[in-house]
Amino acid sequence: MAVTSNGNSVKQGVKQEKAETVKLKVTGMTCAGCASHVHKVLSQTPGVVGSTVEYPGDIAVVDYNPDKTKPQAIIEAIEKNTPYTVEVVKDKARKKS
Repeated sequence: MAVTSNGNSVKQGVKQEKAETVKLKVTGMTCAGCASHVHKVLSQTPGVVGSTVEYPGDIAVVDYNPDKTKPQAIIEAIEKNTPYTVEVVKDKARKKS
């Protein structure tokens, strides 16, 4: 569940523009307030058009405009403005039957 510091679900809507999605592992979050802090940073990051931050789970799913930002810039924004470390989650390839 994605939460803010007051316990409400949080999801910033995706605007009507070109968007790609990146899934990030955010290490160091210890509470819903941490997730809220990361969400706030993402909402202020140029090129980010939507995000969901999950605690527990330590996952941020970020929709971004690839013409305006890249995953590395999003990671740098989180790490610069929070005490957490971030890395891209690479989903394991599924085997075809």
